[in-house]
Amino acid sequence: MITLAELATNSDDKLVQGFINEIVTDNYLLGAMTFDDCLTSAGTSDLVYAYKRVKTPMTAKFRALNSEPEKSKPEVERITTRVGILSDAWEMDRVAKEAADDLYQLHVEESKNAIIRAFNKTVINGDTDADENGFDGLDKAVKGSSTEMTSAVDLSTVTKESALAFAEEMDTMLSLLMRDPDVILVSRAMKAKVNAVCRVLGIANVTADSAGHRVSSWDTIPLQEMKDGALETNDIYPVCLGMDAFHGITLKGGNAISVNLPDWTKPGAVKTGDAEFVCGCALKKTKAAGVLRAKPAARAAKASA
Repeated sequence: MITLAELATNSDDKLVQGFINEIVTDNYLLGAMTFDDCLTSAGTSDLVYAYKRVKTPMTAKFRALNSEPEKSKPEVERITTRVGILSDAWEMDRVAKEAADDLYQLHVEESKNAIIRAFNKTVINGDTDADENGFDGLDKAVKGSSTEMTSAVDLSTVTKESALAFAEEMDTMLSLLMRDPDVILVSRAMKAKVNAVCRVLGIANVTADSAGHRVSSWDTIPLQEMKDGALETNDIYPVCLGMDAFHGITLKGGNAISVNLPDWTKPGAVKTGDAEFVCGCALKKTKAAGVLRAKPAARAAKASA
């Protein structure tokens, strides 16, 4: 297993190091997730990752003296998922580079941003039934599970009454998980509403992360906005991160991310650059993530906006 920060440190390619470090700085989730770097892109591998998802854990009970322990059995679902090759390519005329070198740097920067946006959107909404080249995300994984709830609270105007009702729903949702989550993923609009609830209840708290970003929280749990429309609804996703909970999947050997920039000294007027991130995700336990879906009326209003 490896984090992207460790991947950058282990890389001998300074370009890849810088690219990954910027990804980690600009995106909380990619910086916080651990990746199972177990797949190979050659030989017998077809980029398929299989694992067992614990839906209902085993239970322990007291026994009487001279009696046998009562047997229990976990309910396990076998999951098979593929990693996707998330990529972006661009081209540029050598004359354009000479005329505006900052435009060249912009292409490289935007390539990184495009990969971040696509990963964020897929980690929530990914569905291989709709895009066989991607991977399944959290929304599909928790749908119909014991950690899926639908809110009955109208937060169009945050009042003390609605804030208290929402807090009860959040406490109920979090109690369904295997432990306190490491992060709560929300849209920009819902982050504003949750922050308003926190102010009404007097529990608002804002800190700065290692990159200097302002991070608000819900009862000390970081509240992270899924930017650039990655989360198109006002649903709330609390997530437990870790190899026994929710984690990423990628290639072994430090080959998760590749960056290829053009050699401007070689013949050819138009050059091409590209970047790729081989990635997927796995939810090892159903109770490692959940969703509090926005009130149906609020979802409908969001959809028609």
